[in-house]
Amino acid sequence: MGPSQKRGEGPATVFEITPAASRGLLSILRKLKSAPDQEVRILLLGLDNAGKTTLLKQLASEDISHITPTQGFNIKSVQSQGFKLNVWDIGGQRKIRPYWRNYFENTDILIYVIDSADRKRFEETGQELAELLEEEKLSCVPVLIFANKQDLLTAAPASEIAEGLNLHTIRDRVWQIQSCSALTGEGVQDGMNWVCKNVNAKKK
Repeated sequence: MGPSQKRGEGPATVFEITPAASRGLLSILRKLKSAPDQEVRILLLGLDNAGKTTLLKQLASEDISHITPTQGFNIKSVQSQGFKLNVWDIGGQRKIRPYWRNYFENTDILIYVIDSADRKRFEETGQELAELLEEEKLSCVPVLIFANKQDLLTAAPASEIAEGLNLHTIRDRVWQIQSCSALTGEGVQDGMNWVCKNVNAKKK
């Protein structure tokens, strides 16, 4: 069982991904060459149905045609050329959220995913993000907010979401909001390039 894994949670799955199988994550690893043997820990959070698992599978170049809700957590651990990148994808259902804090330790980057088309939950997702930013163990951790599902006509633009969530008031860390579609992959690499740059900045 993984750290703090509760009964009923899914198993932690760890993958060794070959270069041919993973353009997304391995391109990130190559950019981290300045620090060999570096382990990078990315925490992927957001409400249920925000698109976290689709995003994770998109990064790992896996099939995204059949996605089921994450009941516990998924872990992608990619090792290549002396680098190790851990991505923790934790379910977002309300009953699971109290367990999020079990995974905060040693986080290098927080990625928070928002369903840009689900306007009814903007207040809820904003409240969860605000609480995360107040967590002591996540203090000063850079945060990338993916404004996901931009492929949908009803999606709010990233600028509108940033204003609604008062992101401009964040002063204790670097942050970025990135429009994306986990389904099509659009914007995902741009966001991960930002992650790369800020992981290196934090590690120095």
